[in-house]
Amino acid sequence: MPDGSRYIVRGAKMHCNHGSHPRQINLPVSHGSFVNDKPAMNEADSKAIQNIAYFGICNSGTNPNSENIYLVAENGATISGKRCCPNILANWTKTKEDTKVEGQSALTSESQLICAFEGLITFISDGQHEE
Repeated sequence: MPDGSRYIVRGAKMHCNHGSHPRQINLPVSHGSFVNDKPAMNEADSKAIQNIAYFGICNSGTNPNSENIYLVAENGATISGKRCCPNILANWTKTKEDTKVEGQSALTSESQLICAFEGLITFISDGQHEE
């Protein structure tokens, strides 16, 4: 793995470059592999809703959603816009191909996911030390 790269576990924080709010990756059922007693994630854990929640408000001009929502931003201000529901195009990229989690390449802090609305989803924490 590149220096500083770490394995991703359930609860790791991620963000979309077009979304207003960071979210945690979810894993409904463990794959049976663990890092620091937390379930490890793999490249196929890329499904909207099941693994990837919406990222607040989307600022991509290509998002066709016409529904406006209102949220509280991290600074306490009320913001509005299109709901940032990711439309995932493929599995995670930049994975650890020689480390398998239930037969799939392991996710690392370098892994990325592409949204059809020009979004790039990346990790801001590995989840290993979060409650």
